[in-house]
Amino acid sequence: MSLSQQAVGGVLWASVEKFGGRGIQFISTIVLSRILLPDDFGVLATIAIFFALANTLIDSGFSQALIREKEISESDKTTTFYINLIIAIILFLVLYFSAPLISKFFRQEILINLTRFMALTPLFFSATIVQRALFTHRINFRTQALINLVASVLSGCAAITLAIYGFGVWALASQLVLMSFTTSCLYWGLNPWIPKGFINKESVNKLFGFGSKMMLTGLLSTGFKQIYKVIIGRLYSPALLGFYSQAENFKNVVSENLVGVLARVIYPTLSKVKDDTERLNEAYKKILQAISFFVFPAMIGMAISAEPMIITLIGQKWVELVPILQVLCISGLIYHLQVINIDILKVVGRSDLVLKLELIKRSGVVVAILIGLNYGFWGLIIAQVISSYFALYINMTYTSSIINYKKWDQIKDVFPVLLLSLPMALIVFGLSQFSFQFPAIKLLTLVLSGIISYVGLCMILKPKPFRDIIYLLRPKFPILNKINV
Repeated sequence: MSLSQQAVGGVLWASVEKFGGRGIQFISTIVLSRILLPDDFGVLATIAIFFALANTLIDSGFSQALIREKEISESDKTTTFYINLIIAIILFLVLYFSAPLISKFFRQEILINLTRFMALTPLFFSATIVQRALFTHRINFRTQALINLVASVLSGCAAITLAIYGFGVWALASQLVLMSFTTSCLYWGLNPWIPKGFINKESVNKLFGFGSKMMLTGLLSTGFKQIYKVIIGRLYSPALLGFYSQAENFKNVVSENLVGVLARVIYPTLSKVKDDTERLNEAYKKILQAISFFVFPAMIGMAISAEPMIITLIGQKWVELVPILQVLCISGLIYHLQVINIDILKVVGRSDLVLKLELIKRSGVVVAILIGLNYGFWGLIIAQVISSYFALYINMTYTSSIINYKKWDQIKDVFPVLLLSLPMALIVFGLSQFSFQFPAIKLLTLVLSGIISYVGLCMILKPKPFRDIIYLLRPKFPILNKINV
């Protein structure tokens, strides 16, 4: 099987994993949003940063180093397993005993027990870090997809049941803990790998150089991504944080989840051609255009149809998050460009540059936050968007010097894809100005008109990203042979 065919298969199963598992989680979140209050989501979001950092600390270091190895030895796996397990135990103890301080900082008594309960998630997550890395290294996402689907269904049903019986924010916390626990059990049940020996010094030396920098990079990236929730949780009401948190979730369904599917396949795939600069460069260009082909129209469409979407899916009580979501969609447009630029640096082993970039970008975030806070909540949100474009500029600057793909060339390659979305945007925006008796009918009209107009224009113009996608998917979907490109 060729590398491109392997990658397509990986994308398809990674899509099932992300959009199957995440889709079920998203559906359960919609149901929970109709039962629970914005305050419940806001309370959980106040401590999200601690668990995001914990999982990042476990997942972004030795795991990433393991994936980029051409051959993974038993000592590499065992070393990765025990180091991550030790880190997880330390994190559990830190979170457990610091729970009263967290509660005092956010002025919410419930956070003591909530933090201690959720501190179990890093322990469960660390137990399967090797299995996840091995599946990803082999570009095998089928088993991971099935595990995620089962765990998502079980945890989602449990959370909805608890919410119906009045457990409030505990229903949301239980969903996360049960998801982590079920996933861990399924990984071990389907792939009962047993560590051999203990921590190996040679493996530590081999993996630590790359892994330690990726760990620090992941912590900085995750910490600053979550810092807005900390500030909003500390300065404003839980309800406002609930609106912001849900707006982020809706934006991420398209931006981070779609990009996450492709990024999970891109990294191990490009790692296999990291020594061939020409192939790496060409693959990078195609990936950039292909992901833009999906992300640009999706984010623009979401921004325009935000109001009927929110009212239809989670109800009128959440309508205040609509303008927040529309502003966040502006940053969602370029999230994939940031991720791909960083992945190239990871592929060629420049974790030192990745860490350096993260430090530069986060200094920009600090400046943006300090300025934005002077203008209240909306100043903070707009500052978040502006800092994301600053981060992209920094990423592109360094990547261009590594693989000789200049910033202007990257812009020229994705700008025509953005232009493809404009006719669709005009049509959807025009239809959004009409009055509809039911928000669901309006949403359906906007979505269908957007898809039909975008695909129809691509069928007529046959842009290069569209042709590349059709060529890659034809072996998996023979029906696409009928499309003349």
